[in-house]
Amino acid sequence: MFALDRITKSIVAAQVDYGTEVPVIGHLVGITNVRNSGAAFGFAPAGASIFLIASIVVAIGLVVYVARNPGTPWNDAVLGLILGGTLGNGFDRIVYGTVTDFINFHFWPVFNVADSAISAGVVLMIATYLLRRPA
Repeated sequence: MFALDRITKSIVAAQVDYGTEVPVIGHLVGITNVRNSGAAFGFAPAGASIFLIASIVVAIGLVVYVARNPGTPWNDAVLGLILGGTLGNGFDRIVYGTVTDFINFHFWPVFNVADSAISAGVVLMIATYLLRRPA
C-alpha cells in the first residue's frame, strides 16, 4: 500500500498543477492536487505536528503488535492496510511537511490512497471484531 500511495502521489505531483483539477467523471470525480496538513480527509488542519507524531507512534505500535502476536493472513492484511497508509502519509509529513491529497468526489473532502487504506483497514478491523464476537 505504501508503494501504491507513493506512486499515485508522484504521478499527481508530476501531471497536475498544484491547486488545479483534472475532471475524471464530469463534475462527480476529479483529480485535484492539494496539500493537507491535518488528518485524513482534511480534518483538523492545524495539527500537523500532532499527526506526524501519531503516524510514527501508530507505525511502531503496529509493527511491535504484529511481531509479538502473529495473526491470521486476514488480520495481517487488515493491519497492513493501516500500516501502509500510515507510512504513506507519514512519509509525506516528514519529507514535505504536508500530505498530498488528490481524489476528489466533490461531495466528500479530497483524500488519497493512504487515507483510503487506513479507513478501509479500520472498518475491516471493526467488522471482523464484531462478526467474531460471541453473541
